[in-house]
Amino acid sequence: MLTPLLFEPITIGGVRVPNRITMPPMHTNLGSVREGITDQGIDFYVARAKGGFGLIGVGVIDAFFVDHAGSPHEFFLDTDLHIRRYARLVQALRNYGAIPYAQVGIRRLFHVSRLHREKSVDRPSLAELSVEQIEQMVEAVVAASVRAAKAGFLAIDILGVGGSGHSLFTSRVFNDRCDEWGGTPENRIRFAVETVRGIKKALGEDFPVFYRLHGSEFLPGGYGLEGAQFNAVQLERAGVCFFNVTGGGHATAVPQLTPNVPPSGYAYLAHEIKRVLSSAAVAASNRNNHPLEAEKILRLGWADLISLGRQSLADAEWPMKVQAGRLADLRYCIACNECMDIVVINNKPVRCLVNPRVGTISEVEPVPPSKVRRRIGVVGGGVAGLQFALTSRRRGHDVILIERRGHLGGMWHHASTPPGRGQLFTFLEWLTRECANSGVEFRMQTEATPELLRQMNLDLVAVSPGSDPVESSLPGSHLPHVYPAIAALEGGIPIGERVVIIGGGGIGLEVASFLARRSRVRPEVLDFLEDYQAFYDNDREILDRKSNHITLISRQRRLGGSVGGSTRWVLAKEAVIAGVNIVVNAVAKEITTNEVVVEHGNEEILVPADTVFLATGLQPNIRLYEQLSESEVAPRVELIGDPAQAMHAIESVTQAFRLALKV
Repeated sequence: MLTPLLFEPITIGGVRVPNRITMPPMHTNLGSVREGITDQGIDFYVARAKGGFGLIGVGVIDAFFVDHAGSPHEFFLDTDLHIRRYARLVQALRNYGAIPYAQVGIRRLFHVSRLHREKSVDRPSLAELSVEQIEQMVEAVVAASVRAAKAGFLAIDILGVGGSGHSLFTSRVFNDRCDEWGGTPENRIRFAVETVRGIKKALGEDFPVFYRLHGSEFLPGGYGLEGAQFNAVQLERAGVCFFNVTGGGHATAVPQLTPNVPPSGYAYLAHEIKRVLSSAAVAASNRNNHPLEAEKILRLGWADLISLGRQSLADAEWPMKVQAGRLADLRYCIACNECMDIVVINNKPVRCLVNPRVGTISEVEPVPPSKVRRRIGVVGGGVAGLQFALTSRRRGHDVILIERRGHLGGMWHHASTPPGRGQLFTFLEWLTRECANSGVEFRMQTEATPELLRQMNLDLVAVSPGSDPVESSLPGSHLPHVYPAIAALEGGIPIGERVVIIGGGGIGLEVASFLARRSRVRPEVLDFLEDYQAFYDNDREILDRKSNHITLISRQRRLGGSVGGSTRWVLAKEAVIAGVNIVVNAVAKEITTNEVVVEHGNEEILVPADTVFLATGLQPNIRLYEQLSESEVAPRVELIGDPAQAMHAIESVTQAFRLALKV
């Protein structure tokens, strides 16, 4: 064992937890009005208990469903049938030694689209709620908590974050009431305090009550550390014995879960909450997924437990692997936020880009072996091709992966190059290592010609198509200083001082931020040099210079294109922070030797340009698949993934996994 503190037991509210690793409740959409929790939902949690998570939160169980705000796919606990199904789950979790608790709350009072970062006319008002309605909500949460206790849950957790009812009442931004339920810190926390007191009265003073807490609202006009500390103290006095401390909610103006969030970047919130509490335990949350970082938080005394939410999606066996010292086997969450978009925005059952078993098959039972062993050729070594190869090999097939280049990963190298995107590369590392360890044969720098594939005597050929930049018809796009945007991420091309990027989709934004920051020295290096007085003459002025003057031209007002809503706004904000000059509602008309002619409104502007990058999108190249299929190189030729979904890796990886299950 390399991380001993992570595996020390802890007692919370009289309940002994076997380790310091907690899986918090998350929006998964694995519930239903009829069943309360689906069989898929039960399997999801049992897999994490089997994988070694010591404290597992089930929820959110919506105690006060608001039509058109909540989801019919969330968890419910209203009937005797629901109680029996949760009792079955609780017993299964305890069989693996996990401590299950139920998170009960009010998932939504208003649709998430109304919880804006900026004040607008559509922002909801708590003042519209009557006192009677507020009291009914408290009673509903208490009643659901009683049913959870009947199902055998050992503690109740109140959902106090993420735009929930309790989150909005504590908010200085969203709580606009001026009565006993708002207006002052004491009144804003009253709704939560009364809920805690109600649960204690119904279940007994010794029954453990937890609270999921904002360590800061991270909103202009919202509360910060001092406000969060005040809330925590009031709640502890009311009887809360454990706080899972996270950052802001869905409306936050500060990124919470995207790859640019520094590792353990929000652990300080847990530390500051822990400092003002008397005895309640505290968990640190958000991007603590590396075992050594998690262990460090415990060694510093900043928290008592480590909360792994999205990381538990990515690898249900994280605790078991860490305890065995198998850190190289960990499949890390890459913070792509696809899971958030699927659940919160698209209102579908949760899935995970790096763990395609989620939402596809049981994670408790092993991947089923194939009844017939086949010889399979995989053409293309991107992440989808690697996932197909790995799953096929694990099912017992003989797998040969053919890649025309000398490296694996394809476009994943581009995706993991921009600032703050390095975490994405861990998935490629994991796939490559697992394929090699499982016995996939690699043939690198090899063209998958029909002649070669016929000679290999394959039963099946699966083609993972690459993507090519969409050809541009823009006058001047043939000039020597004009390149596809992805070329900026590959190196080896001259980049002038004045750069124009045409296209405001996800690629354009990420390339813009990459170029604007590419010559900047990392902040921790600057701090080191500052501490040791290593700057001389005008060194600091030289290092603080801008890399390039970057202008991004976007035809659309909304930047980010097809990037999911949980990440799109972060990409746009990163570009602004990096100093990119963004021109929206503008159309590039022509590229000349030193300018880009742009139509903006009713006028024509000339943007100086030494180098121009075309971010006009990518399209899958399925020509090789069509050629191999027509040539009948094997009894069966399959295309991995859906070309229409080529820009979303979660779709190509999931479909690669599902295709491999059918072979």
